[in-house]
Amino acid sequence: MRLAVMICIVALIMGAQAGDVSARPADCKIEESLFKSNVQQEGNVCKVHVKRSDLNVSLMGRHLSPELMDLALGANFEHTDSNGANGAVTGEFALLEDEVNPVIDALRKGKINISAVHNHWMQQEPEVLYLHFQAEGDLASLSHTVYHAMEAAKHRGTVH
Repeated sequence: MRLAVMICIVALIMGAQAGDVSARPADCKIEESLFKSNVQQEGNVCKVHVKRSDLNVSLMGRHLSPELMDLALGANFEHTDSNGANGAVTGEFALLEDEVNPVIDALRKGKINISAVHNHWMQQEPEVLYLHFQAEGDLASLSHTVYHAMEAAKHRGTVH
């Protein structure tokens, strides 16, 4: 019994020394300073969601809500170290065709990788393309890059 208790204590200490950030919530100050009220925190993840209410899109001839068709600019920032400086970002942007290249250019300038560009729906007018991206690194730099990529889209949502 004593041996089992000692093993558990050693495992807990080693986990804490390894910088187990899953037990420590993220500090979303960087994201909140850029994206304001569009940030929600879930554990170590700061989620940014900007609804594309500026898009008037119909699906199968019927106007549907932006929420139903996931018309948004979204990014998730995960804090991966104990001081909150480094992390990872993944995201998906709903874009009009003429917004895709400027957004890709903005993301690539900040060394964020594009992982997919595709459509979600058929019989959509105008056509909306969904761009996925991902990267690891300095969270401040990643956040600023995503912010500038959102600005590269013509949206009239509330990023700031």
